[in-house]
Amino acid sequence: MKRPFPRLVLALLGLMLAAAPLAAQTARPSASARAFAAFLGKTSPVCQRAAAPRCVDAGWRFADRDRNGRVSAEELETVRVELRDWLSWTDNGIRPAEKRGVLLGLMVVEAVGLARLVESYDTNGDGALSRTELLSDVRLDERPLGEVLSDSGSVDWDSLRNRLGALAPALGGLVPKDAPPK
Repeated sequence: MKRPFPRLVLALLGLMLAAAPLAAQTARPSASARAFAAFLGKTSPVCQRAAAPRCVDAGWRFADRDRNGRVSAEELETVRVELRDWLSWTDNGIRPAEKRGVLLGLMVVEAVGLARLVESYDTNGDGALSRTELLSDVRLDERPLGEVLSDSGSVDWDSLRNRLGALAPALGGLVPKDAPPK
């Protein structure tokens, strides 16, 4: 039985990563698609039920490939390729509405540019993101990450909109309905 993936968790991934056009749908997953599927299989239960910091920790371990405590644009690019390959796999288990949300997030990030997004969060100028820098617009608590991201009081939507600049309206359906408008 395929388990649905939390829409907001996938949307957040989409906002964090840049996308290239998806390859044609494939019946057999590539090695990178299998790696991403394994990551989702392991972390989805944690992200759906455990406290948000545990979900973020799992994602951080996946993205921080060199284990230096920071995530570089190159590491995010690797995750982006895996996400893209996973999305192009026909039997990945994602529902069409969830896929549209991820693709929307990926399009926004591609338009803004991965380098610009990293730069907008990189407050110490070292060229990579610390966990604190990445989460500067989100206040995690003991709720699952999807609930935290759905709570407009836990996300600084104005700051996120400022980072996206003219592309902020493209966030559209990813922003909770009760989030303050800009």
